[in-house]
Amino acid sequence: MKVNFEIDASPEEWRRFFGMPDVSSFHEELINQMKEKMASGEAGYDPASLMKQFMPENMQQFANLQQNFWENMFKTNNK
Repeated sequence: MKVNFEIDASPEEWRRFFGMPDVSSFHEELINQMKEKMASGEAGYDPASLMKQFMPENMQQFANLQQNFWENMFKTNNK
């Protein structure tokens, strides 16, 4: 037997359903601070510096992180 459920819910509805805290105001404050630092030209907040962590030199580290995540997820679910 195969049963499918389709749930139409926004991220905010999911957050409330699982009892997670509302961090939207905190998120907005962080984004505004980052925008201000980028606009003022503060060191480390230029686009190249912000995107450096996603560049190819760190792709292997990202791949390792992702692999560890999936391995640990399946270990937990198979117990």
